[in-house]
Amino acid sequence: MTKRAINKMIGVVSGVAAAFIAVAFSATGVKADSYSGIEIDGDFSDWDSVVKYDCLSDSSRVNNVAMVWDGDWVYIYMDEVQQNSASWSSDHYNTHGQFNVKTDLGYVLVVSVKDNGAAGNIIEVTNVETNEVYTVDNGRIDVAFNSDYSVWGAPTLTEIAIPSELLPQYLETINFGYYLGGDIVTDVADCSGYITDPDDPTPTPHPINDGSGIVIDGDYEDWDYYPVTTIQYDTAGMNNNYNDAEGSIYQNDGIAYVHCIANEFSQQDTGYKYGSEFLEVTVIFGYTHTKLIAVEYGPDGSLDWSASEARSMSEGTHHYALFYFSDAKATDNINNISPLDHYLGEMYVTIGEHQDETEFWFDIEALAEAGNVETSEAESIFVHFHRVGWPMLETSGVSTGPVFVLMLSTVAAGSYFIRNRRKKAG
Repeated sequence: MTKRAINKMIGVVSGVAAAFIAVAFSATGVKADSYSGIEIDGDFSDWDSVVKYDCLSDSSRVNNVAMVWDGDWVYIYMDEVQQNSASWSSDHYNTHGQFNVKTDLGYVLVVSVKDNGAAGNIIEVTNVETNEVYTVDNGRIDVAFNSDYSVWGAPTLTEIAIPSELLPQYLETINFGYYLGGDIVTDVADCSGYITDPDDPTPTPHPINDGSGIVIDGDYEDWDYYPVTTIQYDTAGMNNNYNDAEGSIYQNDGIAYVHCIANEFSQQDTGYKYGSEFLEVTVIFGYTHTKLIAVEYGPDGSLDWSASEARSMSEGTHHYALFYFSDAKATDNINNISPLDHYLGEMYVTIGEHQDETEFWFDIEALAEAGNVETSEAESIFVHFHRVGWPMLETSGVSTGPVFVLMLSTVAAGSYFIRNRRKKAG
């Protein structure tokens, strides 16, 4: 991609004219004229040309951090307050030692820091799709500390290299910060093109998914590159090396489309697992709570109303009809809906070895009518998987056109510019 194409993209996407050199620096956090790469070797002089960001807060035990995304690797720098202090640092009361790389779509890769005494810290990163833990011991990540790390009063510096193949879905940029807390370094782009070939500065960005191609059919690939929200069981974090769940919502012509992935949810103590965590969904119109229940039906259309109470389900994909929670349950076949019940949509749930996944649609006005709710009074509609956790997914009130999560409108607008919550370290 040429400089002209990059500048044209910036003008179209963000409405801001910017010089290429400003874009290169702000989007990567490195100075092209002095940056020559990072080596994970305990010699931190190669970080001199990388911008550091202050992350001190009431709960932080880290002075500052930095991040470089350089082709095949994501490099992270930490300057701790004292030996091993990153292992009890957090922005959240139950996530000590947990940081994350967060993409511009909201997906997170948890970076766990554990106290290992004078030897530094143990760094662990988990591939949530395979449940494989990446560590120094198995050679999947690289970590180094300064030579006098364990000497009292000496700097306590850590550098980490994580393979880019572990990054979850992104459009163009990634952030680094506290898991379930604030971002510290934001909007960092792959700098390999800037450094090696200024005329071809960035890889081709992934297309923004506006939701228009989403079909609820048990094939979840049409949710790729759509923004997500992290959902955490009991709001507190479970001290895992991965997030509990992530969800998305999209609305078009009065129909809401919802997607959720739960990671290793069978380990949670809700009693509902192996997909059954999805089978009751709370929908809130303004301040009025309603509820959807999933009723499984077979190839002949027969309905099993007891399915929503299941505590576990078999591996594979299950198909459901969605009804109102206080219906009479008089319908025994999807092809013959009783006037005493409210058919509101359809759901698919897929049970895998490490992840459970669901997608469903429901008719917003039909649900509101079933719950005797005036949709005109609801500026926002919230969807809550109450067996999975918080936060809720939010979309606007009833619309005759497509409505995307708010995040989508801001993803591209800031993708070439660093917007830092923390101040740069002096």
